[in-house]
Parts: sequence; C-alpha cells; structure tokens
Amino acid sequence: MGNRDWFRHETWTDEIEAEFRAKLARARAQGPQYLKIQAGLLANRHPQIALRLIDEYFETGDRFFVADAHCVRAKAFVSIGKIDDALAAYRNALEWEEAHPNYISVARMQFPKLVAEAGRRDLYDLALNVLTERFRIDEHRFHDLRYFWNGANAPIASDLGRMAEAREFAERALRAAKETRPPFPRHPTIGLVQQTDDDFGQRVKRIARASRLRSLLRLIFRAERKR
Repeated sequence: MGNRDWFRHETWTDEIEAEFRAKLARARAQGPQYLKIQAGLLANRHPQIALRLIDEYFETGDRFFVADAHCVRAKAFVSIGKIDDALAAYRNALEWEEAHPNYISVARMQFPKLVAEAGRRDLYDLALNVLTERFRIDEHRFHDLRYFWNGANAPIASDLGRMAEAREFAERALRAAKETRPPFPRHPTIGLVQQTDDDFGQRVKRIARASRLRSLLRLIFRAERKR
C-alpha cells in the first residue's frame, strides 16, 4: 500500500497498526479525518477495531466529521448485530446535522433503511419523517438514492398494510436499480445502483412480486365473476 494510503487499510494486523500509529502521530491537524476514514474501512470486517478508532476520533474534539463518525459507529454496530446501538448512532448523526444544516451524512438514508429492515414500528414515524424532510426533489436524479429512498419506504408501507403504496415504492426502487446511464456522464459509476441481491434488495423484490401477484389474482377474480 502506497504511502498516501496508510489510513485506508481494509484489514488489520499488529504491523499495520504500528505503521498507522506512527504516521497518525505526525498527521497533526488531519489526524481526526484519518481516524474516521480508517475506521469506516474496517467497520464491516473488523468492527471492534473500528469502534475503538471512532472512540479515539471523538476524543480529539473534532467538529467537522462528527456526523460521519456517528455513521461509522452505526455501521460497526450493525456488523456485530447491535441494531439498537446502530439506530442510536444514526439518530445522533441526524440530531447533529439538524443543529449543523451544512453537514450531510449517510444517516438520512441508512437510518430509515435500517428501521425498515429491522421492522421497528416504534421508529416508523421518525423514519418516514426523515425520508420526507431530509431530501430535496432534485436529489432523486441519482438512481442509487432513488432506489434506497423508495426501497426504505416500501417495507414500512407494507408492514403498515398500505399495500398499494408499498407496491409503488418497490417498483420505483427496482426501476431505479435498472438504470445504467449515470447522472454525470464523466463519472460513469456515480449515482448508479451497485447491489440489489442483499437482504434489503431481496425484500424490495418480494414486495414488488407479491403486489403484482395480488393484482393478477384480482383481475382473474373479476373475470371469473363476469362469467
């Protein structure tokens, strides 16, 4: 790994940590940012290390990457199955952003998504409020954001018995996932959906399939009644 990438490791050993610590000590003003970046890259495979690095980030007193750091903490908690702690971390990020409107993190998308995945009915109102209030209409030109926005709405609507809405949300999400033309031609991967086979994507697909099946059965039933 090049000298410029000493804070972008995706695995962790004693040797890597020793190098990281040595260079972090010389980083000075940029140290908090490097802690946050490195923790984010370790959150899935080495969540406990990520949590430790994020704790160190907060100890620096930095005020610039606070929301992002809360999101990294949430991501690490998800990796070890601590969903309540992850939701609390995302809420901390959202609360910080509310007090600092110029800062935006992934919390506005990941919090509703996690609420939907976990079936947390007690948080549905808050999740729907985030989806309604924290996004601008023009942001929906990004296919990946449109996928996650509609995809988060779909299971919540389904769980609340609003099946027509759930179907519409799910089908909009899947249409966004099929888009292959990026919003910015010079950046061919920005704004495109990269993954739909995870648990989130599979649930969205099931809602769309179930809704189409119900529509088909209604048509058949109506046809039978007319005979």
